[in-house]
Amino acid sequence: MNEEIAKALERAHRVLIITHIDPDGDAIGSLLGLGLALEKMGKKVTMACENPVPRRFLYLPGSDRVVPYPMGSFEIVVALDASDLRRLGKAYSPELYGELPLINIDHHVTNPGFGTLNWVDPEAAATAQIVLELVEGMGAPLEPDVATCLLNGIVTDTRGFRTVNTTPQTLEAALKLQRAGANLVEVMENVFDRRPLGVLRLWAHILSQAQLEDRIIWAEKPRSLLEKFGLNDEGNYGLTNFMVGVEEADVAVIFSEKPGGEIDVSMRSVPGVDVSKVAAKLGGGGHPQAAGCRLKGTFQEVREKVLKELRKAL
Repeated sequence: MNEEIAKALERAHRVLIITHIDPDGDAIGSLLGLGLALEKMGKKVTMACENPVPRRFLYLPGSDRVVPYPMGSFEIVVALDASDLRRLGKAYSPELYGELPLINIDHHVTNPGFGTLNWVDPEAAATAQIVLELVEGMGAPLEPDVATCLLNGIVTDTRGFRTVNTTPQTLEAALKLQRAGANLVEVMENVFDRRPLGVLRLWAHILSQAQLEDRIIWAEKPRSLLEKFGLNDEGNYGLTNFMVGVEEADVAVIFSEKPGGEIDVSMRSVPGVDVSKVAAKLGGGGHPQAAGCRLKGTFQEVREKVLKELRKAL
């Protein structure tokens, strides 16, 4: 328990919480879980993320309250699940909030500790697991809405309790959240079992074009495919995790075209292969088995650069 961070939040009344661009389930679950818990303590909370909440997480309580560009007067800023300050995107304005204390809560091994106060625990399976400890330490009510959001974070980042960093402490945290009223079946169904038809068609197209070489499987996702299948830019819906299950591969990569000439690189690996070091070398970050970065250039330029570094790592 980080008592210094707990006391800083207990003293503050107006709190801004921001999570990273292209948010995953841990980012959104941690954001909503902490935000709702602080409100139960009488705080005025604004929850922000540059990108919209992905469709499959709209079932979470408070998901309709996340704003892309926060405005207002705040006493403190909390960064959640962001491996570095750049990952907060345009939701964090140094001009507006750079003088405020910045609390950095995260579990990425590549996090440099960019906050005024830092709670970075790479041994935690999810940032939501850290947030749970914080919420309990502050004495905030652990009610069903908070518990559901935090369980969503743990479930998504452990791929349903299947990652190597799923420890007895992780399972104990999940059990505690269930006892507080979170419905594990509901969370699992929304996270893993419900997808728009367009996503299945997108998967079919991407997988048909996948390449495998030197135990690396990769595929490309042009923005035109999103338009073709009627999808917004919500990430890969677990496709990278699916691809790393190919027996002949140790690493899976999806290259996704972004606006402004950038390519998002999403990497997954089997235990024993650390893709976080590759991501960090390319200006990104993440976990040993799940990491990424964004690079300027064409598909070919970015692909050649990333595959070169991955081959070195292998």
